[in-house]
Amino acid sequence: MDLQQSFDTTAKVLFGQPIGKLSDFRDYLGEMVLPYQTKKSFLSGKQVMVSHRFYPKDAKFISQEEIAQLKFQPLSINEIKDIDSLLCAVSERAIYCGNKLLGENTLVQGVDNCVDCNHVEHSHNVFSIKYGAYLSCLRECEHVFGVFGFPRSSFSMRCFDGIGTTRCFESYYSRELADTYYAFNCVGCSDCIFAFNLRGKRHTIGNLELPKDSYLELKKKLVFEMGAQLKKNKRLFSVVDIAYAGRDRKTIKEDEVLFDSPVPQKVEEAFRKTTKLVLGKELQGIKQFEGWLQKCALTVKKIKGALGTPTYKVDGLPFASDIPADRLLTLGEALSFSEKNKISLKAGESLSLHETLLRVAKIARFSLEFIDGCSENCVDVPTIFTGFDSYKTYDITHSKYSAYASVAVHSEYIFGGHLRMLYSQFCINCFDSTKLNSCFEVDCSYSCRNCLFCHNCENLSDCMFCFNAKNLRYAIGNVEVGREGYMRIKGILLAHIQKELEEKKRLGLNIFNSGAKSAGSA
Repeated sequence: MDLQQSFDTTAKVLFGQPIGKLSDFRDYLGEMVLPYQTKKSFLSGKQVMVSHRFYPKDAKFISQEEIAQLKFQPLSINEIKDIDSLLCAVSERAIYCGNKLLGENTLVQGVDNCVDCNHVEHSHNVFSIKYGAYLSCLRECEHVFGVFGFPRSSFSMRCFDGIGTTRCFESYYSRELADTYYAFNCVGCSDCIFAFNLRGKRHTIGNLELPKDSYLELKKKLVFEMGAQLKKNKRLFSVVDIAYAGRDRKTIKEDEVLFDSPVPQKVEEAFRKTTKLVLGKELQGIKQFEGWLQKCALTVKKIKGALGTPTYKVDGLPFASDIPADRLLTLGEALSFSEKNKISLKAGESLSLHETLLRVAKIARFSLEFIDGCSENCVDVPTIFTGFDSYKTYDITHSKYSAYASVAVHSEYIFGGHLRMLYSQFCINCFDSTKLNSCFEVDCSYSCRNCLFCHNCENLSDCMFCFNAKNLRYAIGNVEVGREGYMRIKGILLAHIQKELEEKKRLGLNIFNSGAKSAGSA
């Protein structure tokens, strides 16, 4: 089976018919992929995909297979006396790598941060995927197209953030779904169409439970129409478009942003502990560092919802940031509203897809609060799959002690950064990495410890300013310098970091500008 055959099979499973060439759905399915950049290798001119948008325009990029071609002048650590001479010495080595493949991959193209995948295209930050395209932040799936952050999914299309879908289309913020179309914030549901904030339901359309035979008859009609419209137009309305159906967008009020909640004491203590361990000096008052830590993270906002009570909105995600405040509710409000509000349907009535959409739009409400498992002391954290003692982090999954982060999965003591940190601890401003311990400004790396300002590295310990390197210890700019020399220069770097953070509550130097010789005084 090739990727087109997988797409055809998935369409037949979902819509009872093939809907066309996968390439014709590039724009539509690509809407689910988080922002990335496409650059050119400075060595070959080859197109290079890098997994997020923070890399500077004037940086140098290479494709992974070109790493061995890089040549540098010898590094003399005796000439490093201060922060400026350190940055000067390492600046030419700051070369960012795209098209990264790790583990065993077969028939993949147009990918970055791709691990153990087969037949995957136009995707980034993916792990153990078989047959998929237009994916991001996804793991352990097969036959998936246009899916973000929905592990353990199969034969699904246009699904966004949750765990476990089987034969699903346009399903968001949900867990363990099967045979659902246009579902939002549902758990343990199957055979549902236009389902909002439901738990353990079957055979519903517009939250209205139907006899099985009636449901299957109407489902057949609606699903066929979905497939026919996709085949003709190469796109279909999204679940979030339902919030605007039948309304003039110009008349909808802007979000009213509310004040922040206070930082939990345990989060303050965790921040002090982490800065002491990672930066060598305890920093107090995490709120003072909010702008610096949150610079790249997904922004969690507290707004006034449809009933006037505070609820959440998240900037930086496809679709989720577009839901208007007058359709947003707290989780408790949403569950209660959906129990009481369903579409009306006369006996034997057979609605068209458009007629169903207009009826559903009147009862559709959304909540970006999704809580599953145990949780305690999580403040301004909208998505929790078991989490504790965290603040202003978009998604906590089996994690604790985090703030101003995006997604922490099986991790603890995570502050700042962007997207998924997996199996990591004691990290500040780290990005899309796995198994980091006591790291600062580390990007797209795996199994590293006590590292600062490193990119695309694996199995490093006590290293700084290393790019595209493996299996090093006490290294600066990819050159092992021994413990004594390394600790001397680390002291210079930490003194600069400590001084600037204490005085300015921010740091000009980061992993994305460490190739600029003036970054130390930014």
